[in-house]
Formats: sequence, structure tokens, C-alpha cells
Amino acid sequence: MGGYPSELTAAAAFDAKRAILSKRDMFRPLAVQRTEGLADALRGKKVRGETPVLVLEREGAALALLTSEMIFHHVAQGEWNGTPFLATF
Repeated sequence: MGGYPSELTAAAAFDAKRAILSKRDMFRPLAVQRTEGLADALRGKKVRGETPVLVLEREGAALALLTSEMIFHHVAQGEWNGTPFLATF
């Protein structure tokens, strides 16, 4: 069976007993306060062309998060085009 599992299949396979829960976060989430167009960031030399990024897509718009930041934080959250988002790595 090829392709991605359906939501129902993924939910049925999830085992909550495997979750490691604690009263405090193991990693401080990356709070995304503002975003900048990738072309502008490249032009301003804030990011290099070969910099690895994690790309999120929603309704035809893309948001790139620096992989180096996601390796440290593991979670990014904020508002993107007026809608809350949460990304994990």
C-alpha cells in the first residue's frame, strides 16, 4: 500500500502510552514574532542560499523555518497570515 496513511489510520496507530509527559517543557518553543520574505532575507544576507530550511505550506503560501533553530527548539509556534500555527521537528 503506497502513499501516506489516512488520518483515521494514523489515529488508530497512535499509542498514547508511549508519550513522555512532564510538568515542564523539555525544549523552549521558538516563538515566531515576525516573518520576512525569503527573497528579502537572501538579498539582505540574513540567510544564505544553501541554508537548510523546514518549509510549511498553507493555502498556497509558504513559510520557511531555519532547520538550525528547529534542531534546538523542536517546536515553533506563532501566527501566520492571521492564523495560529505550530510546527514540530
